[in-house]
Amino acid sequence: MKGYKAFDLGWKCRDFQYEIGKTYELPEGQELKMCQCGFHFCKNPIDVFAYYPFTDNTLVAEIEALGDIKQEGTKFVTDKIKIVKEFTDEELQELIRNGNCNSGCYNSGDFNSGRCNSGDHNSGDYNSGTYNSGDRNSGNYNSGCCNSGKCNSGWHNSGDLNSGDYNSGDYNSGYHNSGYHNSGYFNKGNWNSGIFNTDEPTIRAFNKPTNIKMTDFTVKFRELINRISNNTLIDGDIELIKSLPNFDAKIFLEITGIDLTEDE
Repeated sequence: MKGYKAFDLGWKCRDFQYEIGKTYELPEGQELKMCQCGFHFCKNPIDVFAYYPFTDNTLVAEIEALGDIKQEGTKFVTDKIKIVKEFTDEELQELIRNGNCNSGCYNSGDFNSGRCNSGDHNSGDYNSGTYNSGDRNSGNYNSGCCNSGKCNSGWHNSGDLNSGDYNSGDYNSGYHNSGYHNSGYFNKGNWNSGIFNTDEPTIRAFNKPTNIKMTDFTVKFRELINRISNNTLIDGDIELIKSLPNFDAKIFLEITGIDLTEDE
């Protein structure tokens, strides 16, 4: 299947490095699962911006899905993908103009399809805001039905950056979660996974339990984690890394590629 996928500058998507012309496949044993495991894309180029913010640093490529495919609304996921070619801004705009101007009735803005949309790049019915797909969405970058807020996918979500159904709060996945960064079902509070939890759990680090909650960890180590991710360590970071709970240099090397085994 031919499709389209967005990337940030440098051809990364969710910290996974891609390259034009290359083919990527899920490792053996990993199960293809929407929003969790696989290579996500859209069949229609305009739908890409329902799931990926459109900025000056956004890159869009034509892709080919070569393996198994699953679909949820306008979003697709495959276990094998080839990055075929990059689109320039002019080519992308022409592609959208030629295939996705306004259709239906009572649309305002640009590139709407369906009925009674306002804003830009909407598809479906009764959407407002920008880059919405599905029905009755409000806000920005929504997909699915009856979402409010920003960057939601699924159905009946409120808040921001939710996936799944009936979530409130922000960054939730699963069903009926409230709070922040929950996954599973019917969780309250923050950073819960599983079902019917109300308090924030402590985290594991380097395969061992700790007495630290994710909220506290994020406050203390957020900037360090960003620098590790971007490979931009500064003076003092080595000692800060060693202060991470249960620090294990071999595990750290396996995951990050940064060798501190001799220092340990």
